[in-house]
Amino acid sequence: MADLSYAHGVTLAESAETPSLLRVQRNGITFVNGTAPNADAAAFPLNYPTLITSERAAAALGAAGTLLEDVTSVFGEGGSWCIVNRVPDSADPAAQQANLLGDPVARTGLYAALRAKAITGYQPRVVITAGDTGAWIEAGVVSVSMSEQGAKLTEAPIVEASGGGNDPDKVLPKLEAIMGTGIVDAGKVVAVRVVEPGKALSQPPTITFTGGGKEADKVLPKATANVGDVANPFISALNVITPKIRARAYISGPNTTNAEAVRFRRTVNGGRILIIDPKTIKNVNGVPVTKPVAAVFAGIRARVVASSEGVSGSVSNKIVRTIDGVARTIAYPEDSNYLNEKQVATIINERGGFRTWGSRLATDDPLWQFDSVRATADMVNEALEDLYFLYVDRKFTKANLKMMIEDGNAALRVFKNNEDILGGRVWLSDINEPTTLADGKLFLDVEFEPVGLMEQIHVTTHRNILYYRLLLDEVNGAIETGPLSLAA
Repeated sequence: MADLSYAHGVTLAESAETPSLLRVQRNGITFVNGTAPNADAAAFPLNYPTLITSERAAAALGAAGTLLEDVTSVFGEGGSWCIVNRVPDSADPAAQQANLLGDPVARTGLYAALRAKAITGYQPRVVITAGDTGAWIEAGVVSVSMSEQGAKLTEAPIVEASGGGNDPDKVLPKLEAIMGTGIVDAGKVVAVRVVEPGKALSQPPTITFTGGGKEADKVLPKATANVGDVANPFISALNVITPKIRARAYISGPNTTNAEAVRFRRTVNGGRILIIDPKTIKNVNGVPVTKPVAAVFAGIRARVVASSEGVSGSVSNKIVRTIDGVARTIAYPEDSNYLNEKQVATIINERGGFRTWGSRLATDDPLWQFDSVRATADMVNEALEDLYFLYVDRKFTKANLKMMIEDGNAALRVFKNNEDILGGRVWLSDINEPTTLADGKLFLDVEFEPVGLMEQIHVTTHRNILYYRLLLDEVNGAIETGPLSLAA
């Protein structure tokens, strides 16, 4: 638009209606959460995400704790940069787990990943953490179903559990009543929160309510407990964190048996967690020591991203460089198929060495079960978000709308030519109406398809005895044209 005010002479202005260029962020950065009690506190403050670009820089973490070893594994597998978060070290297991988990409000521990980009300028794509990520509670209370909410309760009633079977290791759960609000739910219990799930419950415990205020005609609620395997708190934290930063979490499984690894998988969902089982073995001063496996997979993933395969490449079927063995032998294909089908990745010793095997995320949605597919979609979505960010608050002009469509389609062509997606397109959504446009809202629709994986290659071989006819014809031809000899 021209300045219509008076001017005698030539005026020049650069048009603001310019295209937005495609920008793709680094996709091989690993967030490593753990301990390093002897670290240089100035270089690595507690609960402050810090970028490490080399093993030399990581040396300031000190040998104690988990961080240096995990970062060394990532770099040793060909990984690139890491963002480390150092948490306080504690000899008490419960306190240590609390430190690793952190606080969602203060954004400490694992939740520090939510601050990583703001502090370092880079977004991690894989999250790993110290701690027993493969633990779970067997036969605890997973939820409580309300059959009657009660009425005329002036305060939250006390919730108690009793019974639960005769297992000598039984621990009853701790429960808390959640009162309703508003006209409809006031004076009622709308839910029961599981504070501690208990364990070893061979049958559902009986739930009773007491208290609830002094109203004479109050009605206490009724509820039943649902018993099952309960995930550890790392899972729920990662399910909250990873979607917010478009990352995936790699975690170690229980490291016991194949059956328990699969059982553990049933406690995990969310679509962004890759379970890996068993752990690895490394020789430390000639002694085999069991070590976590997540850092190994994270390093290999970063190696793949930096290779010609790129973001759409798979972490599976890659040679492992930094381990000396696995904590449990996984036979190919019997054991590995059992684990992979149930969405547990593993390590096999096949075709010349240890190699990663499996890349299915823990999810009930088969469309999003492959780690590389999820990562590719995250990359494309973020690139489009960055692309259109520059259009925010621009004018509703034909030129701007046209460039928005063209810029989006150009970005998708780049991803297609890079073999990250099979194709894609951008168009104006049918939702758009004069009323929405006048309100400053524009809707775009985008479709694309990430390049998938050839996880199963089925080869059928056939016998064909007619090749004997060819053999006879060759022999007869040799006899007719000259003496039959061994050379012929």
